[in-house]
Amino acid sequence: MAHHYVVVLVPKKGGGWRVHFPDFPGCHAEGARVELAVEAATREVISWLERARSIPTPQSYEEVRSDESWAHLRGIDWSTAVISQVQIV
Repeated sequence: MAHHYVVVLVPKKGGGWRVHFPDFPGCHAEGARVELAVEAATREVISWLERARSIPTPQSYEEVRSDESWAHLRGIDWSTAVISQVQIV
């Protein structure tokens, strides 16, 4: 069954993007373009799922945005971050 997970894209100083999946601890990646960063992060999630015993329940956008400690620990500035969803099968 496919699930849609929130992905947070953060522009890097000097160019490129860093991608975070709030529902998958430790899953993040970088890329020169948004598409490349999301593809790399999705590969990280697939690898994470191969090692996991369970699939996390997707958080809503509101849940992710309300967790200020998660964003703060990662240096995320919500005024420049982009939020999207990625389907993970």
